[in-house]
Amino acid sequence: MARIVRDDPERPDPGFADLYASLPDADDLEPWLGWCRAASGPVLYVGIGAGRLAAPLAAAGVHLVGLDAHPGMVRRVRERLPGMEVVCARIEEVRLDRRFGLVVAPSGVLDAADRLAGAARHAAGRVGLELMNPHWLLAGAGAGVRVLRAERDRAEIEVDYPGGWTQVAEAALRWPEDVERYLAGAGLALEHMRGADPDGDLAGSATYYVLASRALS
Repeated sequence: MARIVRDDPERPDPGFADLYASLPDADDLEPWLGWCRAASGPVLYVGIGAGRLAAPLAAAGVHLVGLDAHPGMVRRVRERLPGMEVVCARIEEVRLDRRFGLVVAPSGVLDAADRLAGAARHAAGRVGLELMNPHWLLAGAGAGVRVLRAERDRAEIEVDYPGGWTQVAEAALRWPEDVERYLAGAGLALEHMRGADPDGDLAGSATYYVLASRALS
C-alpha cells in the first residue's frame, strides 16, 4: 500500500522527512561539488532536507550552512551532521546575519520568485539552483511520475519512490527559455544552464541546472 506524503510548507507532513531519510545518498555530486569548490567561504544550502546530498558534499570537504523550513528535515540532518550549522526557517522570510559566496538550492526549491529573491539576498556572489523542466514534464515525464493537473506556469504531480512512497506536490513551472527574465527579477544574471547530462539535450532532461551571479547595478 502506498504511503502518500505531501510537500506542503504551510502544514509540514512528518512523512515527507521520513521519505527523504529513506533515500540513498546522492552518488553524483555534480554540478554542486564543482560549484562549491569554486566558492569562497561557507556555502548556504537552501532546502538541505535529510542530508542525502549534503552529507556527501560535507564528506568531500565542503563547508555548508543548512537551511530548511521543515522541522522534521532539520531534526534529521542535525542528527546526521551534528557539527553543521542548520537553521529551521523559510528562505523568503529569514534574515541571516551574513552573506555567502555561493547559495545552492537543489530539488526545485527556488521555483517561486520570493524564495529566489531570498536566496539572492543572502548571496555575495553566485546562486546555483535546480528546476523541474516543463518540456520534459508536459511531454509525458518518466516512469513513476504522473501529472494530475497542469497549466503553463503550474502543475500538480505525483512521484513514486522506492519503498512504496508517493509524494504529491504542486510546483511552479519555470521554462528554460524564460530563466533569464526570472533571474533578473531577483537581481541575478545567468552564467550557465544545462540539463542533467552535460552533453545531452536539455529538453529531454527531467530537471536543469542554473548558475547565476548577482547582476551589476
